[in-house]
Amino acid sequence: MPHQETTPRDLRNYTVRTVGSEYIPSLKQPEKQILWVGCCDSSFKETGVFSLLPDELLEHRNLGNMILDGDLSCETSVKHAVIDLQVKHIVVCGHYGCGIVRTGSGQGLAEPWLSKLEALRATQSPSVDQLSPTQRDRSYVELNVLEQLRSLRKYPEVAGAIKRGKLQIHGIVYDSASEKAHLVSEEAM
Repeated sequence: MPHQETTPRDLRNYTVRTVGSEYIPSLKQPEKQILWVGCCDSSFKETGVFSLLPDELLEHRNLGNMILDGDLSCETSVKHAVIDLQVKHIVVCGHYGCGIVRTGSGQGLAEPWLSKLEALRATQSPSVDQLSPTQRDRSYVELNVLEQLRSLRKYPEVAGAIKRGKLQIHGIVYDSASEKAHLVSEEAM
């Protein structure tokens, strides 16, 4: 469901809707089927929102759940998941209240994370500044997830697996207040 009632229309070319625990169904067997890219700043286990066995997940966590050029750890995780494990899903999961996204201009945040967050902010409509701080932070968390999905699609292995129908990628934002997961998707993905 779009948040158009609280966010100016020119900011949103995407939708946010709540998803249930069966959104990605469990195989009920110990086989990696999902690469979960999450934020290391998250103080909760957002993967628990889905009815999945621990062995079904390969997790990669970093600051702001980012897919960064030149991040050898992330690149290795993605390629291992897609090529070797042949996962069926990649989830990029952000969380509302993310300290990394909120304080993206902080002095403790190193490159390339800082430049990626600054670029994200620079591409958004100036009307985002008119939102309440909470709504602005929520919007940036959502937009950051969408940006990481775009970065993920640039991997030839990911693009090829999607084209062959062997892989789906999903943008999820976890809301710890409601303990619900929300699917974030662009209209023209």
